[in-house]
Amino acid sequence: MKAVSAMHCQIKICGITNQDDLELIAKCGADFGGVLVEIDSPRGLILEKARDLFSHPPLPAAAVTVDRSPEELAKWAAELHPFALQLHGHESPDLAAELKPKVECEIWKVIHLPAAEENEPVDVNAVVQSMNEFAQAGVDRFIVDATIQRGGKRHLGGTGKTVDWRVARALRDRSPKPFMAAGGIHPGNAVEAAAAVRPDGIDLSSGVELTKGKKDPDRVLQLIARVRAWERSDEIC
Repeated sequence: MKAVSAMHCQIKICGITNQDDLELIAKCGADFGGVLVEIDSPRGLILEKARDLFSHPPLPAAAVTVDRSPEELAKWAAELHPFALQLHGHESPDLAAELKPKVECEIWKVIHLPAAEENEPVDVNAVVQSMNEFAQAGVDRFIVDATIQRGGKRHLGGTGKTVDWRVARALRDRSPKPFMAAGGIHPGNAVEAAAAVRPDGIDLSSGVELTKGKKDPDRVLQLIARVRAWERSDEIC
C-alpha cells in the first residue's frame, strides 16, 4: 500500500565548470547546479567565465561565493541572475541582512561542521541559534558541509569528507529553513545520507567527477537514479 509522501530529496550538483556538464546534470534530473565564482579552487571560475554558464541555464543554478562584501555580491547577482547566492565562507547574519534587500535571488548559507573523522564535538544548540539568526536576516536555505584541518589550515568544503550525519539530522530537525546535506556524498552513500539526515536535498561535487572540474556521466546518472529509487521505496508503508 502506498502512503502519501512529500519526501523529495532535491539534488544539487556543484562545481560545474562548463556548459556540457550543466546540460548533463539537467538532463539526468538534478534539481540545481552550482558554479564557484571567483574562488581559488580547481573548479572556480572567473566572473567572465561564470557569466556564460548563467546566461541561459537549463536548471536553477547557484553562484557559490566566499567572503565577499554585500556590494560585490549584489553586483554579481545583477550580472549573473543566479537562482541563489550561496555564501560558503565566514559570512555573518549582518552581512546577509544587508545583502537581502539588494538582490532578487535567494540567499543560501553554508554551515560548516567538522568532518566526522575528526571526532570534534558540535554544540548543536549554538549552531541552531546561528541558523535562526541567519534565517531572521533573510537566508532562504542552509547547507551543512564538512571542514578539515590540513596543512595548518581549515578547509571549507570540497574536502570529500562526510559530516556526522547524526549531528546533521539533529540540525535538520530544528532548521528554520530548508536544509541540505553536503560533504563527501557520492553514488555509494547518497541514499544512506538521505535516509539518515532526511534533508530537503543533498549537495555534492567531487563525488560525481571524472577529474577535477569535469563530471562523470555514469556517476551522475547512478547517483540520481539511486536517490529517486529510494524516494519511491520510501513511500511504501
